[in-house]
Amino acid sequence: MGMNAAPVRRAPYPVRTDHKQCMKCGKLVARAAFVCRRCGKRQRVRPRTVVLALTSGAILAMFAVASASALLTPPRPVETTPTWPKAAAAPTIVKAAAEVTATELRAAYALNPVEADRQFRYKSVIVNGVVMTTERDFEGNMIARLSTGDALETVNAKLATRNDPTLVGVIKGRSVSLLCVGRGSIMGAPQLAGCFVR
Repeated sequence: MGMNAAPVRRAPYPVRTDHKQCMKCGKLVARAAFVCRRCGKRQRVRPRTVVLALTSGAILAMFAVASASALLTPPRPVETTPTWPKAAAAPTIVKAAAEVTATELRAAYALNPVEADRQFRYKSVIVNGVVMTTERDFEGNMIARLSTGDALETVNAKLATRNDPTLVGVIKGRSVSLLCVGRGSIMGAPQLAGCFVR
């Protein structure tokens, strides 16, 4: 009892150690451990789990942005062909239509495309010319290319019927008269749609 005992010194601030208490059993567990080896309580989240969670969140955010942009973008108007029946013969009642040759139509667009659009675009027009070639586009529609006197310049007429063009008289090298609706021009080549053989 008479012996002097040195007082125990304690740091005025918490000292960081390599161990901590388990939240379940209270035993000391290494800070680097994922689970307590005594009770099995998980001590911290694995880095791989955090990376997977962040990646999944980023993918979901990308899908959400893509879906929102698709919903907010207005749909493009679909270009429709004239409401004539798809038959080999042209309608019997038609408004007065301008009558030109394929060469004249190509020359009009080459001279003044704006004036040519005002005169022919979305209007009925009768085009006379010689069939240079016939082919199908990516939608399966028949396209008759009318000669304009220049091997590189043609007037492209989309037929209203998908049948064999020879059945309605559209034959390569033969003169033809088509009743169509003007669709403007693409790279200087006049475009016609909904065409019937007169």
